[in-house]
Amino acid sequence: MLCSCGNTNSAKPEDTSEAVTTSAVSADSPAAEQTSTEGTTAEPQKTTQPAVTSDEPDLSELSDAEKRQLIIEKAMLQTGNTERLLKVFEKAEKGEEVVVAYIGGSITEGYTLKPEECWAKLTYDYLCEKYPDAKIRYVNAGMSGTPSTLGLIRFDRDVLGAYGDPDLVFIEFAVNDAQDSVSKEAYECLVRKAYGSESDPAVILMFMRTDIGYTCQDHQSEIGYNYGLPMISLNDGLSWAIDNGIMTWEEYSNDGAHPNPDGSILIAEMVEKMYESVLEGVSYGDHEVPDVKKVEDVTPLYGDSFVEMSMLDNGNITPVSIGEYSETEVLNTFPNGWTRKGGDNEGISFEMTFDDLFIVYHCNKSKRFATADVYIDGELETSVNSSSEDGWSNPVPQLVHKGDGKAETHTVELKMHEGFEKDYFGILAFGVTDS
Repeated sequence: MLCSCGNTNSAKPEDTSEAVTTSAVSADSPAAEQTSTEGTTAEPQKTTQPAVTSDEPDLSELSDAEKRQLIIEKAMLQTGNTERLLKVFEKAEKGEEVVVAYIGGSITEGYTLKPEECWAKLTYDYLCEKYPDAKIRYVNAGMSGTPSTLGLIRFDRDVLGAYGDPDLVFIEFAVNDAQDSVSKEAYECLVRKAYGSESDPAVILMFMRTDIGYTCQDHQSEIGYNYGLPMISLNDGLSWAIDNGIMTWEEYSNDGAHPNPDGSILIAEMVEKMYESVLEGVSYGDHEVPDVKKVEDVTPLYGDSFVEMSMLDNGNITPVSIGEYSETEVLNTFPNGWTRKGGDNEGISFEMTFDDLFIVYHCNKSKRFATADVYIDGELETSVNSSSEDGWSNPVPQLVHKGDGKAETHTVELKMHEGFEKDYFGILAFGVTDS
């Protein structure tokens, strides 16, 4: 979803991110998929003063508004290194163009909500109101049913491809991600890729939770601390509120994961609190904040081998042999894929240059969705099962080949596993690294 406020003389691209109505953690899916006061405009303050800390107050003596402010403050995990975020506000104050991008799963996309109710849109609207002379661009790259691995694969297309390099990027995948080593490395690589964009954007990490408490905040916040990033934890704020009887889950969500309109407003108020704190020079967090200027200054915690990830589909790669497959729009979020509905199992083959290789496939809860065998240079590498009890016509990324740091040209072939020759298989895209 692309839109802009401010100077209306600028041309506005068409909305190119209509999303499937599937959810990363949908109302009928497991909670852990893949493990599955508008402020007044002010000059940014560059001095830092600690946030006020004290013992827990007597909640019985507080008003509802005071309790809500406590919930929001509990969500301020860390203001971190604010230099880049202050530059965003300075640009907006000067009336310059500012690109704000959001990438995540269904919570960021706004699943179950009207577009104008999504927390991302609410926080974009807040900036537009706060800086009416600025040309603020909105990029919502939330996609239901997807983890950060897929966010990394599609980052160039869905974030950079909107208005170019962003000034501010929100990353939200805490309830979509798994906790295996590949998922952890992919999330860190997404953070490094965003933070390392040519425009030196500010990056804010968002941590949500499900009704049963599932979240990847633990390892994702470790990454945030390592890079000194601002971090907001709906998980911490909401969990504290529920534990203390101030809120119920049902006041936040109508299902197992997604915020309802009131819940979305709460998340937006947390983001606004982060903005106000940075502008006022108030800091949150008890970790030492590293002075990170460039992403290259940081030693990765889980790895950085996937940072140089790019996406291949039928718009930029042609099969050497297409067999019984046809080029087709599999999902509207992946319009350039290949599908087969049966045939003689001739397979489909590509010539690709890569170090690491991911396949993004169409998954569903259906026995008609086949298992495919993946061959690299004639040798069976792995199998991909597109039928899953957790599937709901969603895109799923899978690591096919982990390289050794050197990109080489290979022949990649997909053929149906024995017994699945008459069944359906959908290839949405490939993700490749070149070093």
